[in-house]
Amino acid sequence: MKRLIPLALLALAAPAVTQPAPESQGAGRPQRAYANPSALIAADIGFSRLAREKGQWTAFRETADENAEMFEGGRKLARTLLKERKDPPAPVKWAPHLAWISCDGTAGLTYGAWQGPGGGDGEYVTVWQRQFKGKIDWKWVLDDGQDLASPLREVDWAEGKVADCPARRRPAGDPPPQPGSKRERKEDSKLPPMRPLAGAIPASEGGDSKDGQSRDGSLAWRSSVMPDGSRRFTAWIWKDGAMAEVIARSFKANGA
Repeated sequence: MKRLIPLALLALAAPAVTQPAPESQGAGRPQRAYANPSALIAADIGFSRLAREKGQWTAFRETADENAEMFEGGRKLARTLLKERKDPPAPVKWAPHLAWISCDGTAGLTYGAWQGPGGGDGEYVTVWQRQFKGKIDWKWVLDDGQDLASPLREVDWAEGKVADCPARRRPAGDPPPQPGSKRERKEDSKLPPMRPLAGAIPASEGGDSKDGQSRDGSLAWRSSVMPDGSRRFTAWIWKDGAMAEVIARSFKANGA
């Protein structure tokens, strides 16, 4: 994976308070959460800084989730692909332009520009998951990109967007947990429950296709490796009562 340093950091200094889904979206107990797109963008910027300070592939290894994936001759586990890889003398530099985060703040993605140490420009997308243990707040779970004939248009700051909060439906006749009950403590545990997607997303177009989502179902992504080695990445967030597509990129096969 190849990866500008931002002209300015964000104007998003405080967490965004996400609002409950409108009543018209159906009965259910709406979620409220603090989704912080600025923290997600800061994680990506910190990732790039770590690559400059400690080495490109060292930074990738230290910030990767156990099941993180990269694409080199197909879909590969990052821990396997990068295990013996030595850091280059100078790293690729990158910075996010856009970020999207789920309502519950458990997952998000960044899209931005990279610049090679010897010249050359490109684009990348990174999917992030919030960590609920350990010293790192965010780890990446998917990373892909490609070189471009001309650089992406420069931005003054990275823009972050937050998914709407879907309503959480309870089965008919299922009463809410009572204060202090074991059931309430389980629902309020550190790791949020995994819930279905808030709405439907298009069916896969084939190839080696894999979907992922935030724990509340308000953000989803799909990575597909086609037979010719090219890849497609698409992501959706829950917005105005539907899963709205926020990014769709096609990446050419490695070496093409």
